Amino acid sequence: MNQDLTIQKAIKIADNRVLKYLPAYASYLLQNHLEAFVVELIRLSREEDLPVLKYFVHFTETELLELGKVSNTEMLEFLAQNKLAQYIDKTTSEFINNRLPTVDKEEILAEDITLISLVRRRGFRNFLNEYAPNPQIFNKVMEDVDVFTAATEMASFNAYVSVQQSKITRINQELEGEREKLIEAQKLSEMGSFVWNFRDGNSTLTPGAIEIFGYFRPEGLLNFLAKVHPNDREKLQLAIDKAIHYDGMFECEYTYIGAGNEKRIWSRGNVYVENGEPVSMKGTIMDITNEYKLLQRLQESEDLHKQAQALTHLGNWSWNIADNSIVWSDEMYRIYGLEPQSEVITFERFMSLVHPDDREKRMKEIQTSLHTLKADDYYLKIVNPDGAVKMLKGKGEVITDVNKKPVRLNGTCQDVTREYLLNKDLQEKEQNFKQLINSAPDAVIVINKNSIITLWNPKTTEIFGWTAEEVLGKHLSETIVPERYKVAHSEGMKRFLSTGEEHILNKTLELKACTKSGTEIFISLTISETTQGGNVAFIAFLRDISHQKSIQLELQKNTKLLEYKNLELQRINQELESFNYAASHDLQEPLRKIHTYTGRIISSVKELLSPSQLSDFDKILNASSRMQNLIQDLLSYSQNTLKSQDSEPVDLNALIEEVKNTFINNIEEKQVEIVVEPLPVIKVVAFQFLQLFINLLNNAIKYQKQHTPPKIFISSQIVQGNTLTFDGVFLDKAYLEITVADNGIGFEQEYAEKIFDLFTRLHSKEKYAGTGIGLATCKKIIHNHKGYIRASGTPAEGATFYIYLPEDSIISTP
Repeated sequence: MNQDLTIQKAIKIADNRVLKYLPAYASYLLQNHLEAFVVELIRLSREEDLPVLKYFVHFTETELLELGKVSNTEMLEFLAQNKLAQYIDKTTSEFINNRLPTVDKEEILAEDITLISLVRRRGFRNFLNEYAPNPQIFNKVMEDVDVFTAATEMASFNAYVSVQQSKITRINQELEGEREKLIEAQKLSEMGSFVWNFRDGNSTLTPGAIEIFGYFRPEGLLNFLAKVHPNDREKLQLAIDKAIHYDGMFECEYTYIGAGNEKRIWSRGNVYVENGEPVSMKGTIMDITNEYKLLQRLQESEDLHKQAQALTHLGNWSWNIADNSIVWSDEMYRIYGLEPQSEVITFERFMSLVHPDDREKRMKEIQTSLHTLKADDYYLKIVNPDGAVKMLKGKGEVITDVNKKPVRLNGTCQDVTREYLLNKDLQEKEQNFKQLINSAPDAVIVINKNSIITLWNPKTTEIFGWTAEEVLGKHLSETIVPERYKVAHSEGMKRFLSTGEEHILNKTLELKACTKSGTEIFISLTISETTQGGNVAFIAFLRDISHQKSIQLELQKNTKLLEYKNLELQRINQELESFNYAASHDLQEPLRKIHTYTGRIISSVKELLSPSQLSDFDKILNASSRMQNLIQDLLSYSQNTLKSQDSEPVDLNALIEEVKNTFINNIEEKQVEIVVEPLPVIKVVAFQFLQLFINLLNNAIKYQKQHTPPKIFISSQIVQGNTLTFDGVFLDKAYLEITVADNGIGFEQEYAEKIFDLFTRLHSKEKYAGTGIGLATCKKIIHNHKGYIRASGTPAEGATFYIYLPEDSIISTP
């Protein structure tokens, strides 16, 4: 999966965190409260008014519960196995690749991610009192829940940003494609578009418009009027004034004097008003020089007249009011989808071809013209006999008699369907893009090459505080750029515009930005190059990541703390090694001397000593022997605490034989019977497991019943984790169970756990020798191998020790 760097970073952070308490809690919920947990999450989601719930309203409660059980079972299973990074990787991949059940990835909002994290955290907390009544464990579990919540939320937000960026990129590509189509259409039809900004007097022209004007870029209306033919300047000025100050509709035909030649221009546009003030005019221009010249020559040739109409899709008509007859040119017939001169056109026939939506409007326009004796230009939608719908642009003139009574209506009509559809499609695309930007969950800022802000969406206002009215037209450095970055921003813009060299385009950066209040916040920033009005512009997508950044910094702080603790642990281990050396040399040597010289004294003066004195010396020898044994056992215990030894394949059958050789004298003396069923080969630390079985068999032999030869049974089998009751056991995993049972004196079951504690003895040293360290060493060895040990006893009947190792430690079975 191709992931965003920030998602990979979140997965890496999660992979480095070991959840110590949450896996067992997740297993508990999975086994005991899955349905109740899902019901609670659904309730909390409704309580928090989770936006994505609107896509599930058609589900029944049963269906909703089943969906929740599937997704939450997966989550709890990952957590139970301590696979946080794998869970994040899977869920973000499903989100980015649109493999979510029921909903589309683009229907997910940033609010959903935040509220889902909140709902999960509350859900975990609501079941925790029953699982962990101990406040300390309760807090430990919630700390793990916070790590899980933070890691998943950070990865989800970055996946969400990736999805949104892909969506906006796709829309930009579609808009650019439509824009290119429009430009091509304008080029083919010798048309162009313009935007005239009244505030600064500048105009933005499409390539077609630039070509029509001969690449002349006038600044201001006066400079432009200077290029208009003197005969048309006043007419053009009146048309502009009328559009700006009256009805907002501009249309004019005039002669433009370009680079050494004259062009006949037809132009039409609309004035846009903000807060009651006209701010701009958008429209189209068309080079009709050829059509105009042809129309001038119509008087010379009817053929030229018809050719001009065909070339421009411009037909003419004349309506004789008295006899209701209408004369159409051949092009008029073709525009209406009829064969030239195929039928006599009456007013009723004409109206039948007008689109039903426009009939009443066109009738009112004609009646107004007859009343005012002035025919305004109009747009008309018609329906051809074959069902094709067309948009026409018409001009008219009222002809009167000597009494100023209307007798005829003459005019022209042009098929502008393609232009109309292209403009309509472009307007819809622009409107859709505007709506998308305004409803985007991320801040969006557009600046021109001079770093002047031209777009500022509502989310930007929400994050930074400035409204669009406050910042539009201002330099970017006057708003969100911190003082220390202003020079770098200016230099970077200059370098790109002069050399094309860029370092930050189309990359996601994390940096600081200023709010209106002067507060600096962490943001995620992605900048792309675009065009605006044919000029270079830059669009920036920003997100407030202050919360995620604080979590990241906290994680870094915790990582350093762990590193410090690791160093401290190494120091403690070194001290332990020093203690081992002292225990094996400095402590044992004096005891050996005490034992040796005491023995010599007894040998040399035994006849001179009284029974009481001999008893005292025997006590010295026994005490020194017990002390020496205690030091040896402590040394063995500390060595088995270390985990530095390497695991290797160990055949338990051979290992038991080696242990039996160790006790060969005791076995023969006490007639010990050891029954061993075939045992597997496992991967363990050989030295530690040798010590383990030496201790267990030594106990079984030592604690024999009077007058009863010891009998020891050793066997193994595979058991399932869900049958075990140890804390932290993986319920869905299998374990190797090794059993060592004897027929000795046994013990009360209430001491089953206590006997594994260091220095614990259930019997007096006078009756049974020992230091109380052997079973503690056994427990430490098993824990070193990620396993568990327990004991079961019955007084006067015997004891059984159960050892459990993870199934993956088995190399081969008998």
